[in-house]
Amino acid sequence: MPKFENLEACLKDIEDRYKNNEKIRSKLAGYTDPIQITFLDTQKKVMLLVNGDQGFEIKEAGDDSAPVKIDFASEKVMIDMFNKELGAVKAYSSGKIKIN
Repeated sequence: MPKFENLEACLKDIEDRYKNNEKIRSKLAGYTDPIQITFLDTQKKVMLLVNGDQGFEIKEAGDDSAPVKIDFASEKVMIDMFNKELGAVKAYSSGKIKIN
């Protein structure tokens, strides 16, 4: 398994998983709400735009009206999760991730 060195690699992996995994696309078949991810250390915001099982796009922008918002304490939190150095439950319970 490759080691993720930066945020861009993590975001690319999310996109690749959607494009290359029929099981993921089928689970998202009815999902169309945008998801805003904010990295609090850099204030960087990205939008995950899911069009059900028809397409997926990541935009380097934010939309505070997005119905789903995920705040990461830092970009490193996401990188550590992708590298399996930090579990999602531990990140959430320790306040490193907040879901609104």
